[in-house]
Amino acid sequence: MNHRERVLAVLNKEVPDRVPMDLCNSANFINDPAYFALKKYFNIKGDIEQFRKNFTANYYDERVLEALDIDFRHVGLKPPKGYQNKTYADGTFSDEWGVVYRLLGNERAIVKYPLKGADESDLDKYPWLDPLASGRTEGVAERARDLYQNTDYAVAAHAAHNYGFFDTAWILRGFDDFLVDLMINKPFARHLLGKIFDLFLGLHEVYLNAVGPYIHTITFCEDYGMQNAPFISPALYKEMLQPFHKELFAFIKKKAPQVKIIFHSCGAVYPLIPLFIEAGIDILNPIQHTANGMDPLKIKKEFGSEVIFHGGVDIQHALFGTVEDVQKEVKQVIDELGQNGGYIVAPANVIQGETPPENIVSLYRTAAEYGTYGQK
Repeated sequence: MNHRERVLAVLNKEVPDRVPMDLCNSANFINDPAYFALKKYFNIKGDIEQFRKNFTANYYDERVLEALDIDFRHVGLKPPKGYQNKTYADGTFSDEWGVVYRLLGNERAIVKYPLKGADESDLDKYPWLDPLASGRTEGVAERARDLYQNTDYAVAAHAAHNYGFFDTAWILRGFDDFLVDLMINKPFARHLLGKIFDLFLGLHEVYLNAVGPYIHTITFCEDYGMQNAPFISPALYKEMLQPFHKELFAFIKKKAPQVKIIFHSCGAVYPLIPLFIEAGIDILNPIQHTANGMDPLKIKKEFGSEVIFHGGVDIQHALFGTVEDVQKEVKQVIDELGQNGGYIVAPANVIQGETPPENIVSLYRTAAEYGTYGQK
């Protein structure tokens, strides 16, 4: 099988020749120091432009993907034409949503939640971003079409926005305040989520108008889990968040019926998985098996007939260990999530900057060699 045939087999619930491999999708980029180390490891010469700025991972380099024999290539929505983050004299900067950040080494921290202290009447007056601003799809349709028509890679659309409903709401409002809103200030929470929904709908309309015919997957990222439990109960998710997921995912599938939705949520989200499936997801990422209750074998057994799994390779411990640790981890995850297909190999989150390049290479070479299904 070629790269695309391999991915399509999994997306169609068929068994491929080997497990497909992904890297630099929205939830598993490479932090900049690890990217430069990997580039040096492969002796890749020449710099490329950053595809974004002020994140932990700012480079998308297809030369690295080629060296690792990754089965996907990716497209992404752009900021408006000429847009630059606002920067301030104290070194902080704000994004399109009006959130103010400060860089702390290779990480960024929120220093201002713009809707903290706001009431419901403030939501209609807030200077929301314009999803229809010109430039967001400049060159994007052409790239997606070229990948679809002139390569054998599966074409994956990055997330249309950095964060999902829950994350965007608390980043605007403040984490504690939004949790309180969900419990005792529900009209405000619904109004805020409705505003976010309208913007997400507009961004996906613009995005899918450009790339819809050419892509095989699209990613949606937000985090509902801590290391030991979900942030909110299944009942609260079902009441307050799931209706927005259902409507948005139905819209995506109507615009691009062939597209599979990759849904990312870190952490201990086992109790929420049935509700994510009910909302309309097709592929669950990342199966963070170091979190409480996220046993891959159990999850595969219970949900493997309903969803495909993407990710799973531990970045917290295994990728910081020895090459042998990585090999053991990859083989175990393939054994647990890859039974009879239904699994795409990828790191369980963004590859951290201190990760040795030898370990990243071992991840993919082990997957390619071990993850075969005995087909020709």
